[in-house]
This record gives sequence, structure tokens and C-alpha cells, in this order.
Amino acid sequence: MSNLSVNNRSDDKKSSGSFPNLFGQHVFDDFVQNFTSHLPFAREAIGSGESKLDFVNPKVDITESKKAYTLTAELPGLDNDDIALDLSDGILTLSGQKKYENEADTDDNVHVMERNYGSFQRSFRLPVSVEQDAIEAEFKKGLLKVKLPKSVKAQELQRKIKISN
Repeated sequence: MSNLSVNNRSDDKKSSGSFPNLFGQHVFDDFVQNFTSHLPFAREAIGSGESKLDFVNPKVDITESKKAYTLTAELPGLDNDDIALDLSDGILTLSGQKKYENEADTDDNVHVMERNYGSFQRSFRLPVSVEQDAIEAEFKKGLLKVKLPKSVKAQELQRKIKISN
């Protein structure tokens, strides 16, 4: 299932913080992050100082089965080489860039441009139950599917708890 590599960057140093974007989506994202940071798959703050507002964040679904979590991201119009998956300190980061492809002459005027272009980045804190060395990813028809298998121990610890009246 893996035709897209997942880079493990646990040895890389984190980028230093910078001033927050006070007038963009990041302020709200950081506010929400403060309340959800303890949850599995909580979105991590970007903190790189680069503007990520040029590209709407890819839509993501996360599902769970007994054996694994599956993260599915919509990335229409991108190729495998346009996206990257990195793993560092239990945080899975999906990033990439959608480049503007101008097929028209340079003398042509653009009257309407509704499609989004630019870079994007989404980060997710993985639950401790994920077997990080067994993560696999596949990219087909604009959909990225990342399989995040649970450890055998985590699978064994799952049980239903009876609720009494």
C-alpha cells in the first residue's frame, strides 16, 4: 500500500517559533489547538513563520478500525512529487505545493481565478497506540490514504465495557 514515502524526522531540530499571524486563520487555529491538544490526531500549530494561507488546507477524514486508523486527504490536481509526509516526535505532517500552471500566452489577461495555488501543511499528533514504523501511504486519483496500524498490545487492550442500569 505504499507508493509514497513517510520520512521520519525525529532527529531533526524543531524550527524556532516566530510571531503569530494576528489577522489570519492561525489565530483561531491556535485558540482551538489549546483546547484539543490532548486529543489523538489534534492539529499541531505550524509555527514556521511562512504563510500557509495561500492554499486551503486539504480536507481530511480519519477513521478507526480495530487494527488501524486511516487518514484520507483530498489533494486534487497534485502529483506524488508535489506532496510529502514527515514523521517527527509522534507528529505526522502532510505538506506540499500546488503550482500554478499557465498554459496561456504571457500576453493573455486572467479574468477569473477561483482555483487555489500555493503551499499547504497539516500536522497531526498520533495516538500512542500507532505502530509508527509500520505506517504506509498510497496516493491515487487525488486521494492520499495513510494507514496507521495499531500496535498488537493496543489491539489486545480494546474491549467493551458493560454499562449497568
